[in-house]
Amino acid sequence: MTSASEAWDRELEDRALPSPLLQSWAWGEVQAQAGWRVERLRLPGGFMASVQRRGIGPLTEAYVPRGPVPASPQGIEALVAWARGQRLARLRVEPDAPAAFAVVLRDQGFGAAEPIQPAHTRILPLGDPSAVLAAIDRGTRYNIRVAERKGVTIEEGADAGELARQSAAVETREGISLPGRTYYELLLGLLPWCRTYVARHPASEQALCTVLTVRHSGRGYNLFAGRTGSQSELKANDLAHWRAISGCAEAGLREYDLWGVPPPDAGPDHPWHGLGQFKAGFGGARVDYAGAWELVLSRAASQAIELQEQARLGVRRLRRNIS
Repeated sequence: MTSASEAWDRELEDRALPSPLLQSWAWGEVQAQAGWRVERLRLPGGFMASVQRRGIGPLTEAYVPRGPVPASPQGIEALVAWARGQRLARLRVEPDAPAAFAVVLRDQGFGAAEPIQPAHTRILPLGDPSAVLAAIDRGTRYNIRVAERKGVTIEEGADAGELARQSAAVETREGISLPGRTYYELLLGLLPWCRTYVARHPASEQALCTVLTVRHSGRGYNLFAGRTGSQSELKANDLAHWRAISGCAEAGLREYDLWGVPPPDAGPDHPWHGLGQFKAGFGGARVDYAGAWELVLSRAASQAIELQEQARLGVRRLRRNIS
């Protein structure tokens, strides 16, 4: 890390603990490689924001994931003043703030937008690994023991290729969009601590599942996971997630973010229902964020950006259908 990156992350921790991973210097470096222009702001009033920008001239938009830091009405005001001064078309934020913070955003002219980051999650307190395991749901503990008895092994490493293969299986099965190998390689290469946990069994030619975990500011994050769905009776998914969690506990981290669950009012027909049940088996407390909010600063320019995005989406769908 450079002196600039160390100073940025240190200042973030002075304002919020744990400081948001998505506002860290390294996360900005990942997004810069992924096509955004990243600008790190020290705003009036002592607020900070790592801003991701894209577009040209008046057709420029900005996105602030889990920022500004700290999340407060004054911080949002400072960020909006900056956006107006930059003559942006629109500004999107997903603050590290509870659901009630939505009132602040509405009062400042923001409208609800489609979330990019999880609006709901579960955060598991850590400590002695044996105590963490004892607090896990009995059924999940049983599945972990089953996987161990049946000879499932977990490889800790940086296997972007395997994660991409497993993610592609999830995309096909669940009808959702996940990153590809290049993005996983960026995470594994640029974040200070990022690992994959790959579950294997001696009788299987291919891996069974993969979990990607990041550690930052005393918190572990279960950012991505994939599984083929084969040999589910081996309970490899339970063991892979547990090894990621227990590794964070052994390293002295304070908590573990399971990163994404269905909303509290979701029923059995919700596409994430099974995922929510699986993650609930590891315990922890539910956390509901304010979600994604967008402030349109130029309606004409914002509409033009929408048309560009629809065109890009159409091209991606065409390529996927051809390949």
